Amino acid sequence: MVFVLSAMNNLDVCAADISTAFLYGKTREKVYVVAGPEFGELARRIMIIDKGLYGLKSSAARFHEHLSAKLRSMGFRPSKADHDLWLRSAGDHYEYVATYVDDILAFSQDPMCIINEIKKDYMLKGVGIPEYYLGGNFHTTKDIDNTKEVGHDEKDKHLSYQWLKYNIETTFSAQTYIHTSIERLERMIGKEFALHNTPMSEAAHPELDDSVLLISEDHSKFHSLVGCANCLLTLGRFDVAYAVNSLSRFSMQPRQGHLKAMIKVFGYLKKFYKGKILIDPNYPDHAKFQTPEYDQWQEFYPDAQELVPDKSETLPFKGKPVRITVYKDADHAHDVLTRRSVSGILLFINNTPVKWISKRQKTVETSTYGSELVAAKQAVELVIEYWYAMRMLGASLDGPAVMLGNNNSVVLNTTMPSSVLKKKHSTCTYLCVHEAIAAKIIKFTHITSDMNYSDILTKALPAGSFHALVKPLLFRNPPIGE
Repeated sequence: MVFVLSAMNNLDVCAADISTAFLYGKTREKVYVVAGPEFGELARRIMIIDKGLYGLKSSAARFHEHLSAKLRSMGFRPSKADHDLWLRSAGDHYEYVATYVDDILAFSQDPMCIINEIKKDYMLKGVGIPEYYLGGNFHTTKDIDNTKEVGHDEKDKHLSYQWLKYNIETTFSAQTYIHTSIERLERMIGKEFALHNTPMSEAAHPELDDSVLLISEDHSKFHSLVGCANCLLTLGRFDVAYAVNSLSRFSMQPRQGHLKAMIKVFGYLKKFYKGKILIDPNYPDHAKFQTPEYDQWQEFYPDAQELVPDKSETLPFKGKPVRITVYKDADHAHDVLTRRSVSGILLFINNTPVKWISKRQKTVETSTYGSELVAAKQAVELVIEYWYAMRMLGASLDGPAVMLGNNNSVVLNTTMPSSVLKKKHSTCTYLCVHEAIAAKIIKFTHITSDMNYSDILTKALPAGSFHALVKPLLFRNPPIGE
């Protein structure tokens, strides 16, 4: 979110790592050691631990307090969207500092000013434009000639220059993590992974797999594959989200077929390792998604309005407003054993995907309509969450969020104030979507399946359909002719 806000408001970013971070805090634990012979005269003396020594349970908390006090003294305050995301006013915009234990990202028109202020109290290393941070690769097109990105070639450089024309300066990928994890996993499995065009076969149903249960050693290998795959989901490779979601359910009792399926996921990643998220601050064209306007909402929902936080909690809006777009889909009764459906949700801030969900629904829906309605409710709740987060970061919203789905029955039933719900067990879900539309939090519009990006999060698709949806998200090229 902050990378998008910084790109919109022309902020630069600088990364830094605090050396021996835990030693800056004072421990509250009563811990002692017996001095060894290396202490000379003090050998065998009892020595009380004073600093936040590495390995103590509370050392991270004590360092967090120390760093928080420093940031507060610099005028930063923790955001209510995330207590490790700090911000302060800087005229017509906000400056941000993101912290993760001893790792820091500073977002400002002059981020080195912030870093130099922190440097007065801490020893810093790795100061500069982020290249490899918390497992992910950052690439900044401003410094394209000096990049050290894995697999970067002249073609990539040319594309990066082209993206500069569209105000896209930063990309985020998991290339290094993919390379290192595949090398390690191939050694662990004892063979090279074959290349695959998709992460999962379109006919796959892991719940029906009746192959032999894995022995203890192979069970551990399956756990390693699932753990690495889940890290990759966090690092932006949501194209494998459905496959990982389907297979990780069997972590307690995996079978040989499940292990082979997980290896196929990494065979796909091995072939398509260059997938990356472009931090695209440009506005999506919401005008092309026409939604009928009705004037009876006030009649049916006279009290419907956005629940705005108290003024004491919110910040004055600064910088450019943002647009939220969310794609949602559901695959009805895909699980052959439980007949539970799968929800897929992909949320964008401007043109940048920032949140993705692929998850089995908690209820068994008796129709496609019911499963799609449940997915719509989950998408609405996610929009409200990010709507609130944007306000807590001092950003305003440019109109209602646009929610896109490919089930016309659900769209028509929830966007017409006079529509009647015939499935009473879906009342709460139905009213949640209805009131969000009445309160002008969202607009709900129908799109075709071939335009619904969340389709990749609900089912295994054939290669052609899969890549048609994934390419515009993770393998984008500049517009033709530019």
